[in-house]
Amino acid sequence: MNAKWSVLAVYQDATARQTAVSFCDALVQRFWPETGFDLDWQEWENLRDPAAAQHATTRAKEAKIIIISTSITATIDPFVENWLEFALSKRREREGILVGLSPQGDLPQSARAAATQQYLRKLAHQHGLDYLASVPQSLSPRVPETIEACTLRATQVSSVLDTILHRPPVPPRLL
Repeated sequence: MNAKWSVLAVYQDATARQTAVSFCDALVQRFWPETGFDLDWQEWENLRDPAAAQHATTRAKEAKIIIISTSITATIDPFVENWLEFALSKRREREGILVGLSPQGDLPQSARAAATQQYLRKLAHQHGLDYLASVPQSLSPRVPETIEACTLRATQVSSVLDTILHRPPVPPRLL
């Protein structure tokens, strides 16, 4: 196992939890054993408790994947929106993935479900996160976290860079 990704799944009710469980099962099946997953689950109602909200905020701050799973109504309660916006602001510039799930699956989305997906996509963009609504085909490689790893990568000449460096200069154009 090369990497271990932290996953926080925040779900609305039992139906939404089952949707998140199915997503996580598919994630593990697709990427095991290259990637391990450390899963944490939070029900929306628990976020009303300050201690549970603080725990979830800490997990969201460090998580590589944050899953928001709605019920069939596909709406996010205002207190969950507030918590999510606060938790994402604590991530600073940390990369990650925000996943929006609803139990509708492949059925046509209702206007509310589409609005929720649009809200989550916009929120992900604002906080520098990738946005997904299904299991990805691949997980991007980890960005080096040490100065030595960044320096090593910066001094390596890739085939693309080699082509750029050895291309003859384009002659200037006359007007």
